Amino acid sequence: MEKIVGANAMKKILFICTEGFDTPGPSNHLVGTLIEDLLENEFHITLIQSRRQKINGDIPDNLIGKSNFEAITLDRKVIKKSSFIKRYIEEVTYHFRAFKKWRKVKDIDAVFVQSCPTVMFSILLLKLFTKYPILYSVQDMWPGSAVNSGVLTNKLIASFFYNLQKIAYNFSDVLTVISEDMKRKVIEQGVKEAKIYQIVNWFDDRSVHEVAWSENRFVNKYDLSRKKFYVQYAGTMGYVFDYKMVLNVAEKLKSYNNIEFHMIGQGSHKESFIKEAKERGLSNIVFFPLEPQHMVSDVYSACSICLIPLKRGIIGNSVPSKAGLLMACNRAIVNSVDENSDYYKIFNENEIGISVSNNDSDGVFEAIIRLYEDKDKRDSFAQNGHEFGEKYYSRSVNTKKFIDIFHQMIEEN
Repeated sequence: MEKIVGANAMKKILFICTEGFDTPGPSNHLVGTLIEDLLENEFHITLIQSRRQKINGDIPDNLIGKSNFEAITLDRKVIKKSSFIKRYIEEVTYHFRAFKKWRKVKDIDAVFVQSCPTVMFSILLLKLFTKYPILYSVQDMWPGSAVNSGVLTNKLIASFFYNLQKIAYNFSDVLTVISEDMKRKVIEQGVKEAKIYQIVNWFDDRSVHEVAWSENRFVNKYDLSRKKFYVQYAGTMGYVFDYKMVLNVAEKLKSYNNIEFHMIGQGSHKESFIKEAKERGLSNIVFFPLEPQHMVSDVYSACSICLIPLKRGIIGNSVPSKAGLLMACNRAIVNSVDENSDYYKIFNENEIGISVSNNDSDGVFEAIIRLYEDKDKRDSFAQNGHEFGEKYYSRSVNTKKFIDIFHQMIEEN
């Protein structure tokens, strides 16, 4: 990556992350590549992170042995997602434990804070005890996703959390959001547009690419047939994931013996998903465990098309980070999302995939059949998406935006 000209002296950025690299998550590759590019542009990084599931190493391979990088890791308890109050209290406690660690770090020039339901506690502590400029990276607008997915139904409790988030927005110096839809929602919360920057979730154009079928490790691992048409979802099967849509569409496609749905990953709704698929006799849905991060290119290259089904009202509060990864792997995407969203329109207007309303299972069925029957159209969408992804979703384009913002924040402070 070409170095970006900034101030002469090395600047120190404090990263406060609620999750750690040991626990698989949709933001891990974003944080890892952003830190790497900051280091290459002569920033010093101190990372505060947690350790919970111990599935991966504490530090990703691309950061091991890097100079001017240090990580402070705090062990946390693993609490069931159904125990919301216990999870929330434990997470709040983590912010105060992290505070005791980062308060001892000297000569900080700016802070990156990763979004989570309890983020306002770290932001409040930063405001009370320091004068560091704060960049709040909004990945998921809490409690918007929980409210719109039906997880949080109590209006008083939801209002309480909305007000807490407003504190986090107001006390941050810069907000980064990952879509135009999210930007509009943040402005609706009373945030001034001047401090909001849109930076999409990128793919790593150094490592993510299409993998040939004959060399694909996921294909070889599960002995997949070249003759079948695979409709894939790879990611978290949690409360924003509309598994009912997958079930309904798979039922409509039962008579197509060559079409198979591959559901890859984990999540709080996976067991319910598997149970209902069995009850409906949907043998055309095959479930796979989560694959490690280094298998990303192989996994996304193993599908014919990708299906991204989101519940109503989710888009804008959150955005699927896998879209850019699929573009990099040269795959067409079918989205099942809100039809009034900017995300929905981007795919249809640029012919990089097909977006269908998440109220329309017949439309999703028709989109899949269209791409199944028309290979030229499928390839055209994939190629258009690949070019679009390189222009708008690549690492080299988007981490530069963060680097520029940090230089500006430090110079103005």
